[in-house]
Amino acid sequence: MTINRFSIILHKALNKKGAHRMAKNIKFDESKMPAFAKDNSGAAFFWKIRNIKHSRMIAITEMLEDYKLHYTQPPVLGMIDRMDEPTQKELAEAMNTSAAAMSATLKRLEKAGLVQRVSLEEDTRKNKIKLTEKGRNIHEDTFGKTMEIDKAMLKGFSDKETKQLFAYLDRIQANVDEIKKGNEI
Repeated sequence: MTINRFSIILHKALNKKGAHRMAKNIKFDESKMPAFAKDNSGAAFFWKIRNIKHSRMIAITEMLEDYKLHYTQPPVLGMIDRMDEPTQKELAEAMNTSAAAMSATLKRLEKAGLVQRVSLEEDTRKNKIKLTEKGRNIHEDTFGKTMEIDKAMLKGFSDKETKQLFAYLDRIQANVDEIKKGNEI
């Protein structure tokens, strides 16, 4: 997928029925920014990050339609691939989700022929989760396309600008980490 293809996907997503409601704040437009964020640079920053994240989600969701996948399913396929046949419990823990939510996701992926459960010989109550060949192929394809979309987000940034952006984001993360620890704001 080229950067131009990313633009086409984003454009299609924004023009889908109902998508304008989902993405009404795609561009950072101060007139559409909530009042609480107009005089608070931290809130304005969060609003902008939210819009970027939402735009990325729309572009990836549009790409995934060709595979009949939901936005949350490819990360599960990727985690199964990286963990090399985890149990359902291990997978739920790694994905920081409940066992029930993981069970529902795996049922959908299994029905689509992307994963299979294999009982452990030593404990038939437990299953190892494996990617099928179809699941592995779709994971590799969608992962590559997602990486292209992510790369396109920094189009036009020099290496120096990208490093500077990351340094700013690291500082913001450090500030949030301090807040989480309960330290003074």
